Amino acid sequence: MKKGKIIAKIAAIAVFLLLLYIFFPFINGLIQEPPALEGYTLTKNFEFEFKREININAVGVYTLNITVPQRNEYQDVKIIDESHYPKRVLQIANRTVWSYSLSGNAHLTFRYVGNATAKIWDIKNSLDVGSIPEKLKKQYNHREYLLDERNRKIWVINPGPFRNVTLNITKGKSSVLEKLRAIYDVMEANFQYVTERSGLPHDAVTTWNAGQGDCDELSFVFVSMARSIGIPAWVEYGYLYTSKDWEPHAWVATVIPTQKGLIKVNIDVTTELGRENYGRGFLIRDPFRFTLWEEDGNSTHLTQYYRFIVGHYQEMHVQENVEVIKALEHGSITIGIESSRIPQWLMIAVIASVVIIVLFIIIKI
Repeated sequence: MKKGKIIAKIAAIAVFLLLLYIFFPFINGLIQEPPALEGYTLTKNFEFEFKREININAVGVYTLNITVPQRNEYQDVKIIDESHYPKRVLQIANRTVWSYSLSGNAHLTFRYVGNATAKIWDIKNSLDVGSIPEKLKKQYNHREYLLDERNRKIWVINPGPFRNVTLNITKGKSSVLEKLRAIYDVMEANFQYVTERSGLPHDAVTTWNAGQGDCDELSFVFVSMARSIGIPAWVEYGYLYTSKDWEPHAWVATVIPTQKGLIKVNIDVTTELGRENYGRGFLIRDPFRFTLWEEDGNSTHLTQYYRFIVGHYQEMHVQENVEVIKALEHGSITIGIESSRIPQWLMIAVIASVVIIVLFIIIKI
């Protein structure tokens, strides 16, 4: 009887160890990424349609350039021309442009129809800056300007002045992921968002000194800081749905090197300014946006994008109106808040305690 009991206990321990082996990937996952105690929900897919009207009052002749939305894995957007003005279709700096030669007053109407999908980049093991290809660094890691109406250069992206402060912010951070998060956290804690102003955006240094800026300006600061320590970053331009309207928007694109290759990601520094920093804009692309163009490190191309009306005219007034026709949300994704995750050491302690308790119960029975 005693021998049979010992055999039963050994069998029970063997079964328990076998179960541990079978469920090891799950257990290891809990250790590597402990559950978060707090989280929030992000819409998975957004189906939309809106009408954009552009009214131009001017004396003279001019050219209006409308950038056609990109097609990528996060968005499928069609633009329909309902104004019927003659146009040329041009390819300018990796963007498709509808170019209209106009004179006097003009009224143009465009309808945007599409859907966009949320994207979350779950990157745990990032390599260092040295793992980023030199070709990409050469393309982006320099300053860039916009030309004003007098063709004077405004150095909107300017890594040089940010190098020392960024090195201090990222001190002790070895991977690209850690460095980018450190920059993001500092910006979320120290800047305020202001609505888009008329005219060209301020340069990165002016925005830094002011402690506030619109989406373009704050993106210029982040890009300047990232480039100053060797991380290629650039500005991505598009439209954002703000629960009642569609507005022009800008955010950051950059790359993170991993053992599996280079991963292109998005960072939006305006997502939670003025609120608690949960990382809602860090490596998370919500579905309420679509991309028109990603700047390519060329100041001439950047200036061309901002000058969507050029020509010989006087007393020009431009007014844009947007009418939302459809806005449907589908599905949801739950995202854990990093700051609320159970500490890894505590997760290991809990799992070890459960294993010990179960073994103790088996032995004592």
